[in-house]
Amino acid sequence: MTHWLTYPENEAALAALMAANLSPLLARLLVNRGITTAERAEIFLRPKLSGLKDPFEIPQLEAATKRAWLAKERGEKVVVYGDYDVDGVTATTILMATLRFLGFDATYYIPNRYGEGYSLSIDSVNKLAAAGAKLIITVDCGISSAREIEAAKALGMEVIVTDHHNLPRQLPTAAAGVVNPKMIVGEHPSKYLSGAGVAFKFAWGLLRAAGFKDSVFLTSLLDLAALGTFSDVVTLTDENRLLAVGGLNLINERRRPGLKQLGEIAGLRQKVAAEQVYFGLAPRLNAAGRLEHASKAVELLLASDEAAAKIMAEELDRINVRRQKLGAEIKEEVFARIDPAFLADNPLILLSGDKWHPGVIGIVASQVAETFGRPTVLIGINEGMGRGSARSVEGVNIFLLLDACRDLFLDFGGHEGAAGFAIIPENIPRLRERLMAAVKEQVDPAALELKLYIDAELKPAEISLGLIKELDRLAPFGEGNEAPIFQINGLPLTEFKLVGKNGRHLKAWFDLDGVRVETIGFGFASSGEKLVVGHKYDLAVNLGTNEFNGFEKAQLSLVDLRPA
Repeated sequence: MTHWLTYPENEAALAALMAANLSPLLARLLVNRGITTAERAEIFLRPKLSGLKDPFEIPQLEAATKRAWLAKERGEKVVVYGDYDVDGVTATTILMATLRFLGFDATYYIPNRYGEGYSLSIDSVNKLAAAGAKLIITVDCGISSAREIEAAKALGMEVIVTDHHNLPRQLPTAAAGVVNPKMIVGEHPSKYLSGAGVAFKFAWGLLRAAGFKDSVFLTSLLDLAALGTFSDVVTLTDENRLLAVGGLNLINERRRPGLKQLGEIAGLRQKVAAEQVYFGLAPRLNAAGRLEHASKAVELLLASDEAAAKIMAEELDRINVRRQKLGAEIKEEVFARIDPAFLADNPLILLSGDKWHPGVIGIVASQVAETFGRPTVLIGINEGMGRGSARSVEGVNIFLLLDACRDLFLDFGGHEGAAGFAIIPENIPRLRERLMAAVKEQVDPAALELKLYIDAELKPAEISLGLIKELDRLAPFGEGNEAPIFQINGLPLTEFKLVGKNGRHLKAWFDLDGVRVETIGFGFASSGEKLVVGHKYDLAVNLGTNEFNGFEKAQLSLVDLRPA
């Protein structure tokens, strides 16, 4: 059962925002998102790129850019070392494009997810040394690679680490610099950037050092920074919001051939919003690194030729179709093993399976955590090795839970909401035992209940296109700035039916003060079994619009419903 909760009241902040000529509803929505002053509301509602902080406010970034420029002066070979997810791919593309623009002798390297694993490895370091690399610049990885960085130094290479993941107990001693905004003391708008956001700041620093001001080239990278920001599910506030808004505007200009062709393949022919990035662009970019090699996604994003980009986009789409099929098979198996008795005994969901594809289990883990409100760890066992993906829920720091079990892993990394690791299968029972004990000891049971935060209660008469347009001022929506959820009470159900492939979705019509209103519930097929025409229901909905035959009307998307 999902608990419907309301946000804490803050009448003083509400009054302050209303005094700044904001409507009572918009003021309440901002307060619910932690925006309690007129100044912060102005920045949030009118985001400007000029609000981005100086990149040199991130510790060691300026020194690291100087080391990079020294490499150019010396004619040294530079390697950008990335990660295989969308954040890593976009970060790699940002830095590669910048180094090429500035005339560096630069290549990139992304490890194979299966043969090499996450971040730097001894094997990859040896390969790069043999290829003549003198400077490695990591993006979206490296902060926990102290041993590998020492190995690089022993082979005559220096390393610049740019990363955004949680800081380890001991930072690597990268002679060329460690650039991670989490090293900033105290609060700062840059502190929670994605890997692509950090790469954008580093690119900015490189351009600054070259004498570029107000660089048109730098702003051309915003689409990539936004893609990484959305895809890595960092909080969409502060600088992340500025990058997301600026990047979405650029994505919609369709200047980058690779993104333009990928959008065509995904059927995104109208304005691209955050939702289309999450469900249209990001999965296709992610599929390459999950099933084959992430370099396919990097090459698409670097492509300058439309025809070549189209061929690459079509290939990524085919890979994504395979990824969806594999994910559906694993999801079916995982969900079949979770029942009320299992949930009663397991405050954390940890399941393993033979031949579960390690490139897909993270997506399934997210679906499990969202469905059951429990931190989830899924482990795929292939050829005698376990690869785990963990996803968490509000109030549970999965990184800290797993970090306490670090001695059981062959490699490990992540942050509060998601993590990954390698483990020998023999250690899985010990991992389960220790995680269960840690959750029971450290986690408030209330954090393991499904929760739904309601932004405000609406009367049927208050729903209008004008209201929906006002809500658009809060977009783009995502982590830390979820789409507003409204509660509408006591609506009589007049009709319902299942729609979509295999009847997965629910269409239901309710009587809204004499007006027949249509709602859509994506993935709500099971709810249809409990509905009774004529009964009254309370609805939790997102508000949006739907256009048909040139007419725009309000659309209510079901988030949850319950008997009135």
